[in-house]
Amino acid sequence: MAVEPTDPERRRETTPLPKLQTTVALLIAHAEPVTGQVIYPFIPAFVRRTGVTGGDEKSTGYYAGIIESLFFVTECLTVYHWGRASDRIGRRPILLIGPLGLTVAMLGFGLSKTFWQLVVFRCAQGVFNGNLGVVKTLMVEFTDDTNLADALTLLTLAWNVGSTIGPAMGGILSDPAEQWPRTFRHPFFRENPYFLACAAAAMCAFTAFIFAFHFLKETLNTSPSSDGPSERDPLLAGSNEENQNKAQLTIYEIVVPNLPLQRSLITLAIFSLTHMSYRVLIPLVYSTSIPSGGLGLSPYQIGIVLGIYGVCNGILQLFVWKPMLKRIGPKKMFILSYSFHTLRMLMMTLARVVAARVGSANWLVWTFIVAQMGASTLAATAYNAITTLIVKSAPPNALGAVNGIQQMISSGLRGLAPIVASSLFAVSLALDWKVSGGSGGVCRYFVDILTIGLIIFGVWYSRRLPSYRLI
Repeated sequence: MAVEPTDPERRRETTPLPKLQTTVALLIAHAEPVTGQVIYPFIPAFVRRTGVTGGDEKSTGYYAGIIESLFFVTECLTVYHWGRASDRIGRRPILLIGPLGLTVAMLGFGLSKTFWQLVVFRCAQGVFNGNLGVVKTLMVEFTDDTNLADALTLLTLAWNVGSTIGPAMGGILSDPAEQWPRTFRHPFFRENPYFLACAAAAMCAFTAFIFAFHFLKETLNTSPSSDGPSERDPLLAGSNEENQNKAQLTIYEIVVPNLPLQRSLITLAIFSLTHMSYRVLIPLVYSTSIPSGGLGLSPYQIGIVLGIYGVCNGILQLFVWKPMLKRIGPKKMFILSYSFHTLRMLMMTLARVVAARVGSANWLVWTFIVAQMGASTLAATAYNAITTLIVKSAPPNALGAVNGIQQMISSGLRGLAPIVASSLFAVSLALDWKVSGGSGGVCRYFVDILTIGLIIFGVWYSRRLPSYRLI
């Protein structure tokens, strides 16, 4: 288990982060949620457009869930191999391949006409996003104990910003010929209504590639300069020694003797499953018609809602959550933040209930949507807190391996969640029609009840997490 720093270590001056290298790493990490989540507002409509549902709106969830899951499944299957490759040929080549491949995959996705084309390009997106673990390793190699928490906070902030920009971009830029007919009157945009949103996401990935190509420095097997220590020297020497030591440890040897790490990883698994289930349910619930159990919102409206949420979330991340995390510690921060996941799920359920009763998205429905997004903002720091706990619980000579384990668990559960959540959503609607004729009985909210129950269990289990203080 990681040893807590002594008092002299706590008083050490914080090493400044290398600004340019940190910026490039954050740009690469930022491309993952943008490309992964840009499709959320329009994927139900895109799936219906391919004709695979045969006009059955209730089956949309099954096919949309497959598309959403494939990204994280293929990411999970490739993350370890990208990490091994980076140990052999270096971090820089892997982190150049990823954003460039994402650019091509996103453009292909936007031009797809059939469901199976969506499947192929979605898998490609996941493959080229499998190098996210390499980004974390890169950041570990140019940080030390005094600034690691700051680097992880920035990494989480980049992910949260991307998670906001992606869906907002997808909603606002989808079907531009319908939204802005005078500007986008070319037939291309009517034939490919979701290409513009995908192209914008591709541009984010390509920008990361350009910056990485020109400015990213290799951190693997870099020798200290003979002229004296540089900005990165104290870290690279340690990380090279770490790379040699961690190869001697198996996953069993790393995790099983380490109870704090076990509990942190189990909590991460529960959190990843419930958080991703919620993210998947948002576009399904928002876009499904009111008679079928949703709120009947357009992709544009969904994008606006998520965009406003993102602005509020970014402000709180910068000015509230980081100092609060250091003040109360990652364990209390996680429990507090994760508790708000229950509230935001409940608000979405109540919005569905009201919409079903009145037959429209009236002012009360929008009040619940605003409350839901407010709770989501308060819940946004949970991932940062649990990541910090995992890093603090990791053996010093196996930090890179633990990062890989964490990424595999997170990607695997995020891959499972869309299939499970969207399928349960479809099952809930089918049960509602079978049991109560689609009148909005309790069966319609079966998936909501299960998700809320699992979140409550996760909050209860998180009380077992280790307690650490940040430097």
